[in-house]
Amino acid sequence: MQKNNVPQTHCEQQKFAERLKQTFSRNQFPLSTRQVEQLTRYRSELRRWNAVMNLTTITEDVEILEKHFLDSLSILNHITLTADDAVIDIGTGAGFPGIVLKIYVPDIRLTLVEASQKKVSFLKFLIAQLGLEGTIVLASRAEECAQQPVHTGAYDWVVTRYVASLAESAGYCVPLLKPNGKWVAYKSGAELSTEIRDSEKRLTALGGIVDTVFSGKNSGAALTRSYIVVRRLNATSFSKEERQRKRYEF
Repeated sequence: MQKNNVPQTHCEQQKFAERLKQTFSRNQFPLSTRQVEQLTRYRSELRRWNAVMNLTTITEDVEILEKHFLDSLSILNHITLTADDAVIDIGTGAGFPGIVLKIYVPDIRLTLVEASQKKVSFLKFLIAQLGLEGTIVLASRAEECAQQPVHTGAYDWVVTRYVASLAESAGYCVPLLKPNGKWVAYKSGAELSTEIRDSEKRLTALGGIVDTVFSGKNSGAALTRSYIVVRRLNATSFSKEERQRKRYEF
């Protein structure tokens, strides 16, 4: 049995690549040769770096494939990213879902936001190794990013994956959106009514509204996943002081 985080042989990498192609094809995500190479390299670097720093607790190949790679792409069953869309991934960690989305839809313009300097170093290295042009990494907390004029109102899409509740993260996600831009919040499980209800007042104050909610199973890992899509209705502009107040007043 292979040990977690130990770099694998070329033969094992080929086996992973083949399983990757089969799994993604079965889930209606066909991969080009380059995409297979990029995702296989991603998995190798993730395991190699994870041996010396804590990037993720998911370390087995089958889990990396299904719970990271396939799970990151699963939202594309419900939304469409188009060329030149500006996408920002808040709290990306080891690059999920942002880098996987970028590999699959290479013409998006991707910004990754991550507070951990160790993870930022990994992300910058990975982006260079995979040749992901049009991708930048911000070493920043989400709250700080949302207060910078260069980022407010600048994005077609915000993505968050299993981070804080909708109400807690609305204050730093909605302000990043262009008018009619959308924030996709990946959630575990299917019961979201309480979380959505608790977020309504805050979303309204920020000019946002829950647009749609999707649920489904990841056929690879048989996991129930849900996605809350929030749309920004207008260009409501808050000063730094107002944003700070609204973040805590509800």
